[in-house]
Amino acid sequence: MNPAMALAQFLLGNITFISFIEISIFEMIGGVIGAVIVYIMYADQFKHSYDKIDPVTIRNIFSTAPGVRNLPRNFFVELFDTFIFISGILVIVTIKTPGVMPIGIGLLVWAIGMGLGGPTGFAMNQARDLGPRIAFALLPIKNKANADWQYGLIVPGIAPFFGAALAVVFAKFYLGL
Repeated sequence: MNPAMALAQFLLGNITFISFIEISIFEMIGGVIGAVIVYIMYADQFKHSYDKIDPVTIRNIFSTAPGVRNLPRNFFVELFDTFIFISGILVIVTIKTPGVMPIGIGLLVWAIGMGLGGPTGFAMNQARDLGPRIAFALLPIKNKANADWQYGLIVPGIAPFFGAALAVVFAKFYLGL
């Protein structure tokens, strides 16, 4: 799950609001811890790259960034990516054939990434972007770029929640799930 999927599960009545908050917080913490672990594992490579690689490129290792910065369009892209992602998962999980769910969801992620990921890097998951972005802001990286909180909070932070909410409405009223 990710915070957007947790919101969808809450809106569908499958988890409580408290569970949604807890899941979201722990997933964000997991994103921070995972990014710190990766930084520690690659600390020598990071140190070797200081003053050789654009600081924005280093930031983009940790978080998504738009190909072209246009916040309203970037917001829409991330909303739509997440809408397709959550809607697709809600349909895939109804298939009870063994093995279909993990393969189907994996292929769905791949297809969305290949088809729709270019404009924003398709986070579709706040923990996948904001968790590592928080880690980036805290880590002792020399000459680092700013964390670009304006983009991070608006596009991968808020848009997936709107996409998830629309997916729930679509699933309930159009797909009948």
